[in-house]
Amino acid sequence: MRGTLHITMLDGEPADLYVSCANFPGTRPGEIFSATFQLTELEENSYRMNYYSDRVYLSAEYLEGYHYLSDSQELEFRLYRLRRELSRRLMTWLPEAEGGVETAMLLGDTTRLGETQEEAFRAAGVSHLLAVSGLHVTLLCGLMGSAHDYRRRFSRPRILLRAGILLIYLALIGFPVSAVRAAFVYLIALGGYFFLQPPDTLTSMGLAAIVLGLTNAYFPCDLGFQLSFSAVLGVQAAGTLARWEKRKWREPDKWMQQCLHTAGLWLLESLQVTVLASIATMPVLIAHNMTVSGVGILTNLLVVWMLQPALVLGLLVLGLSLVPFFGFAMRGASLLLAVWLRLLCRTVEWCAELPGARLALPKVYTLFVLAVLGLLALLFWRAKRFGWYLPAAAVCTVLAVLMGYGMGHDVVRVAAVGTAGNACLVIEQNGRAAVLFRGGASNLRAVEDYLLNSGEPEQTLLVDLRQDPREMSFEANAIISMDTLSPGRHTVELLDGLTLDLLHDSGGNLAVLVVNGYTVGIMSGRVNLAQPVQLDVYCAGGSYPDSIDAETVLYTSQAADWRPKAAKDARPLYGAEEPVLTIRPGCSATFDGVKEYAVQ
Repeated sequence: MRGTLHITMLDGEPADLYVSCANFPGTRPGEIFSATFQLTELEENSYRMNYYSDRVYLSAEYLEGYHYLSDSQELEFRLYRLRRELSRRLMTWLPEAEGGVETAMLLGDTTRLGETQEEAFRAAGVSHLLAVSGLHVTLLCGLMGSAHDYRRRFSRPRILLRAGILLIYLALIGFPVSAVRAAFVYLIALGGYFFLQPPDTLTSMGLAAIVLGLTNAYFPCDLGFQLSFSAVLGVQAAGTLARWEKRKWREPDKWMQQCLHTAGLWLLESLQVTVLASIATMPVLIAHNMTVSGVGILTNLLVVWMLQPALVLGLLVLGLSLVPFFGFAMRGASLLLAVWLRLLCRTVEWCAELPGARLALPKVYTLFVLAVLGLLALLFWRAKRFGWYLPAAAVCTVLAVLMGYGMGHDVVRVAAVGTAGNACLVIEQNGRAAVLFRGGASNLRAVEDYLLNSGEPEQTLLVDLRQDPREMSFEANAIISMDTLSPGRHTVELLDGLTLDLLHDSGGNLAVLVVNGYTVGIMSGRVNLAQPVQLDVYCAGGSYPDSIDAETVLYTSQAADWRPKAAKDARPLYGAEEPVLTIRPGCSATFDGVKEYAVQ
């Protein structure tokens, strides 16, 4: 297993700390066991602050001595086992695919969720439906009474009942940060009703952020926390705009015109909520190097309204499963739920296949453009000319897209992707990609994930550098297996104006990418040469061969023991996760996601 360990005894002394462990021989969450671990600091990568927000400050490496003791009887794991049992009941009469979606949406149990389904929801821009968040909490709270129910919303017994049900539901799903934020805001609103005071959403959000930050100072660094607050700010902005529109466009006198007026405002408000929530979360996604869905607004309009019926039907199925002689009704409700989920999933899959579903936007440039658009909005609002902002923002966006396309044309990005110490190279240019592959199945999976997060560029060529390649399924248009080439040097044209020099002999394989005279090399095994190959950049694996003479060595394993040897003639650059070399032909070559270690 991999996950978070709660250490209660350390070297014979009582302890209370949480550590992250990538691999240990446990079989299920909640086990109590003893073993020997080595504790180290967490690596400085994009996941570090998220670990801190979960109170995880160290990483653990399992060494030996695993000994099972018992299963934990703490409330957290009792609720986990209850959640798994409810998931099993929910899945009884549901198809596997649709059942996995329902257990994720209702109970927060993603263990039954298919990988292809998860990718489809992410590509369509509705992955927030699969994680219990503020949207789910808001919809479930709506089932317990409307905010417009003036006669009963100030009833204190009903307020206490709603708060109790909400807390039980949070405990059942494991207190995810996004759901906790929404629940906290709702509890503050209930407190306002309890003391006959009007609640305010923005004030409640601020109070929730302060309280969560006091419990853990790293909570605001959590991705779910940031997305949740950003989305709510977008929804609040849409609500403010909708109220202004209602005051601006007064309701007509005739009945038919009233119906059209009401329907038009409702449709406009739905569109504004989706658009502004998507815009508000976009900077967070881009700052975390995540893709943005180009069809997210369309998908949200098509399927978000389907979430509440799916939750209601799921609760109905669970309720009926608790009464044995209601088995026939449970099967009927499950059938209706399966049809509803099938429609939802097919809609999401259709949207995920549309062109532009995955947009990999350049991080720094996109954040700069969004900052400029935000500054323009502030200036137009201060000048009381906000009605002119939309056309001005549209013009600026078009100019930004054209400038971005012009500046990115023919730029070559080379990313080291895969396991530490044996990474592959993914080469991207003008929406197409080529892969220099080495390693095993884990590297193939890492390459596929990287290409997905890069907007799924067309994979034109894959060069298999392995000396004894095992059978794998590659999706490239063309595949070159160097193990089948004749010994010697071979030259291949790839992408737009780039060349690839391949060298094969009995000891190994070498590939050298040439971009206007700038050279980047990667090797599998050891190639025997009379003279060392002169390279600008070498992507090193577990060793640094004598046949390579590079100005810069890029590596992904901090434990590489050849660093002192390489540092005599080259500059070693370490990248913990997918370091990238950007080459602008004839201009510059820059590295992202790397650091230079001093070698003694």
